[in-house]
Amino acid sequence: MTFTDNTFSNDNAKKDIEPIIGGNSFDFPKPISLIKQICEICSSLNSKILDFFAGSGTTLHATMQLNAEDGGHRQCILVTNNENNICEEVTYERNKRVINGYTTPKGVEVAGLKANTLRYYKTDYISRDRTQKNMRDLVTAATDLLCIKEDLYDEQKTFGRFKLKPQLARYFNNERRHMLIVYREELIDEIAEEIKNLDFGKMRLKIYVFSPGRYAFNDNFREVEDKVELVALPAAIYDAYQKVLPKRREKLLELENKEEDGEHQSSTKNPTDLFDGQGL
Repeated sequence: MTFTDNTFSNDNAKKDIEPIIGGNSFDFPKPISLIKQICEICSSLNSKILDFFAGSGTTLHATMQLNAEDGGHRQCILVTNNENNICEEVTYERNKRVINGYTTPKGVEVAGLKANTLRYYKTDYISRDRTQKNMRDLVTAATDLLCIKEDLYDEQKTFGRFKLKPQLARYFNNERRHMLIVYREELIDEIAEEIKNLDFGKMRLKIYVFSPGRYAFNDNFREVEDKVELVALPAAIYDAYQKVLPKRREKLLELENKEEDGEHQSSTKNPTDLFDGQGL
């Protein structure tokens, strides 16, 4: 088979998508057969496949089909600017139906590729200036990216005996790994103390902790260092961005504004108030 075969034609691509979301939904879809063969040639069973120009979502559809055929565990990330609502109305809707199953206009039932999951994220702008507010906003907004990086999406409302407030700390885990994201450094000592009572088996708890610099509060976790892996945020995020963003002169780190200072002072009066409640 060559890439000039008729099976890779745009006409066949339209036939792929029309039964799923109807006709006239997208002018120039890519044929599933073409993308699937490219992925088969260029990827391994556990590859991450990235398409910066998602269009109708063919790359994800082809990835899921290829996984179903060869038992692969490829992951696929699609990116689009959502021009004319294409992401919401075509890209996302198409692949949601592919996963859940759908009925064609002729009444044919098509089984879903239910071994897959689909997540939809929106991006927004945060200034590069390293003020305390911008840095905290970046860490909060980057939580979804950390979930993708760690392949962890099951959020728990409690950590040990504490019920967490999501604006202060969030905890994710599955049978393979654990991740805790700490947005307020005032929680650190209590978290370190609680970790003493927790068993993570052979795994380490990955802790992403907000820090104005590169220090991840290693001293505070000294007694449980065999249980944790510490990463300072947003320093790790800025390091990653520096590889792709144009160089610029960074402004000096600004002090927290009066409002945030007031919040800090009130929050440190009683550290346990930072949690919704304690089980013990």
